[in-house]
Amino acid sequence: MERLAPLPWQSGLWDQLAGWRDRLPHAVLLHGGRGIGKRHIATAFAQLLLCESPRSAQACGTCASCQLIAADNHPDLRWLMPAADLPARADDAEEAEEGSEPVETAAAGGKSKKLPSREIVIDQVRRVGDFLGVSSHRGGRRVVLLAPAEALNGPAANALLKMLEEPPAGAVFLAVSDQIDAVLPTIRSRCVLVRAPAPPWAEALGWLRGQGVEDAESRLAEAGGAPMGLLDEETVDERRRLDPDLREALLKLLARGAASTAADVVAAVPREVAVGPAIRLFQRWGWDLLGERMAQRVRYHPGHKRALTTLARAVDPPRLADWLATLDEAQAVSEHPLNARLAVEQALLGYLDAMQGAATNR
Repeated sequence: MERLAPLPWQSGLWDQLAGWRDRLPHAVLLHGGRGIGKRHIATAFAQLLLCESPRSAQACGTCASCQLIAADNHPDLRWLMPAADLPARADDAEEAEEGSEPVETAAAGGKSKKLPSREIVIDQVRRVGDFLGVSSHRGGRRVVLLAPAEALNGPAANALLKMLEEPPAGAVFLAVSDQIDAVLPTIRSRCVLVRAPAPPWAEALGWLRGQGVEDAESRLAEAGGAPMGLLDEETVDERRRLDPDLREALLKLLARGAASTAADVVAAVPREVAVGPAIRLFQRWGWDLLGERMAQRVRYHPGHKRALTTLARAVDPPRLADWLATLDEAQAVSEHPLNARLAVEQALLGYLDAMQGAATNR
């Protein structure tokens, strides 16, 4: 097995973490933008902490502990994360069931069925308590990886707080957060906060190309410069991934602005569609429109600069801001929409209304 190494832009952060190895705080909270590699470095650091033959602040990659981590089966390592983010493994069945919630879905014929929760619930925290209540299986530390910390619901956060206030001997909590302000202050105050660096563009682009990612430059731009977020979108299940052909069709529809019609929207949106990624695409398009209108700057879709410039000349910023506000609301319930196709169609129709209204007011 190869050891997990920090990403190219994480060398300074790695030196800081590795320097704490012998006198480690009981809880570290890595925070920063989404998709910049926080989970990656937290996992690499967990491997170093559990490695039985570390070499110069690096895990050896060959000891029994490193091999167990490679197999995702280390008895002294636990992930604390939403059931919806758990990998598809047989031994996750119980946790996924307990971390599920009843949701009305059109696919279920209007009947209630359990879907994986986007929150970390108290039963999951209690299982971590059980894990920490027994001695280490391999005689070293016990590590809990919490991701993301803002996913803890109220009861789960309170239960975890008790563990952070009186951590068991040898227990280490490595938490990550994409939205540090959304983490409860009581949780933050009991962790050492460490800001993870965003990657410089050139390093992120070079790394993606090294991973064999096609059209890396434009895709990195659309991902807001967050390379790990781009790769994560490729590995999630279909319910949470936007089909590439559909993505291109939606971008063409957005680029037409007021020239698109309701019939175009109905024709473009299939019955099965990943709502969250579609809404995120619309949000980034809207932010680019505002950026071009207010500062002549396109961040996410430089390949559509000409269309964005043309549309931005006519757009009414307040109308566009109102549309973006409705997208925020749609994104909040995107994991469990009553009707996925309808949710995406309504978002697009709101865009057409904003663009056509702007054209009428000129």
